[in-house]
Amino acid sequence: MNSLKKIVIALLLLHSISSFGLGNQKPLPSIISPQIALPISLDDQNPPLLIIPPQVALPIGIKIWFNESGGSVMGLTHWNDGENFASLGIGHFIWHPYPSKKASTNSGFPSLLSYLETRGVNIPYWLRGKNGLHCPWHTRAEFLEATYSKKMIELRAFLQHTIPIQAEYMARHLQEILPDLLESTPKEDQSYIYERFHQLASTPSGIYAMVDYLNFKGAGAAKSRYNYVHGTGLLQVIKGMRNAPPNYTLLQSYVWSAKHALIKRVERSSSSQHTERWLAGWFKRLNTYLEGDFETKIITN
Repeated sequence: MNSLKKIVIALLLLHSISSFGLGNQKPLPSIISPQIALPISLDDQNPPLLIIPPQVALPIGIKIWFNESGGSVMGLTHWNDGENFASLGIGHFIWHPYPSKKASTNSGFPSLLSYLETRGVNIPYWLRGKNGLHCPWHTRAEFLEATYSKKMIELRAFLQHTIPIQAEYMARHLQEILPDLLESTPKEDQSYIYERFHQLASTPSGIYAMVDYLNFKGAGAAKSRYNYVHGTGLLQVIKGMRNAPPNYTLLQSYVWSAKHALIKRVERSSSSQHTERWLAGWFKRLNTYLEGDFETKIITN
């Protein structure tokens, strides 16, 4: 991943951010820089919200964008072959066409739009309110045909200029799934999962590592002993950190555990699936978690 290219993109985004009303967005209730605030104990039922300032959200968002789309503006509007929905933004948020019953303002791209609206972002008129609930292109063929249409060009520009708030939205989701992670964990392991989550969330690199993996392989939360032991989601990665070499740093242990979980997944899969072909790409993505916070420090002006 070209660090200089990411820095240039970040500076260009900062320069153009006002054109989409981001300069006048509603203020956050508080700024915790650059970490998440979590309850002091597991019994605290009202933890403060995860807030990341723009100078942290922007590099995190750019890294996720590179992971999902290679930093391509065209990749911000995508529809995979064989799927019945579009995938938008840095996290490839799902957008179902009408009249899909799966469309909901509580998930996917409609949920992101709702969050952007609460943050005071100037949303294109044709995406406001109920208009944004369903993708206006009903099939992949229609979607691809509209690649260079006025609406699609506007949509890509909108998604590019809201990268920091998309990252902020994804970080909020990270905290929201913590109760599910703990509920899916045997009682004797809950303190360990909670403490490691808290430690990882105390730095921009740790937040990025968890947010990206959550978007990449899911939470791994399920009330199943088999899933808890053999899953490959965020929960299993955090759990597996206890088995990492003792001289590893926190992030090294996290990446070691993630690689170990994905190797086990390949070993359990059918040889006819040839899932081993994905390992190199997966490992390349995981290695970005170890790049450090230098870009966060550079883009702070």
